[in-house]
Amino acid sequence: MTLLSLESVTARHGLLTAVPEMSLKIAEGETLALVGANGAGKSTLLRTIAGAHPAAGGRILLDGTDITARPAHERVALGLALVPEGRRLFPGMTVAENLAVAARRAREGPWSLTRVYDTFTVLAGLRDRRASELSGGQQQLTAIARALLTNPRLLLIDEVSLGLSPVAVDAVYETLTTLDSRPTLLLVEQDLSRALDVAGRVICLLEGRIALSAATGDVTREQVTEAYFGLRGRRAAT
Repeated sequence: MTLLSLESVTARHGLLTAVPEMSLKIAEGETLALVGANGAGKSTLLRTIAGAHPAAGGRILLDGTDITARPAHERVALGLALVPEGRRLFPGMTVAENLAVAARRAREGPWSLTRVYDTFTVLAGLRDRRASELSGGQQQLTAIARALLTNPRLLLIDEVSLGLSPVAVDAVYETLTTLDSRPTLLLVEQDLSRALDVAGRVICLLEGRIALSAATGDVTREQVTEAYFGLRGRRAAT
């Protein structure tokens, strides 16, 4: 069943069109990795889906409901959550306080503060520590836990491994891939190998357009790299 559908969605920054007429579908339960170079439109696309950036055209449907004009908080109430690039935690608040913000307005579902601390055991020991005092990996886990507390059907995570040590990246992905009641995932990931390992499908953006869309089992790292740098069309033309 299709959970998210984009129909010719356009997003702009002033006069610059960052995402021109994007159309794609994400099935419920799917893990989709979105890759591409800096400036390819990945973060803008996720922010537009989440309601943090306005769509300049097209339609966004969540489980058949048109959410294109809905504000971000209404999209959260319908089951959509975003872990933004840079985590965007409240730095002066503790881990517990950051999580409580999400828990107060959560949808009904399997995720509660107790379950989060049972799942993210490292956070249980850090609940009284301010977010500004956490490592990058700990901040990312806190941001993911905060999003899960809203009980999303679709979880968007922007730049999963950006700025994290290899050990921290391993910890984040181990948590994501072993979650019970895991929502549908749309991940922006700069590490191609990691993206191909964890996702069932990969989409590569180039200048806001889909340069490649394939099941990860049907595509090689070299093919994704060619799409990443815009080499596929050039080779076909020659």
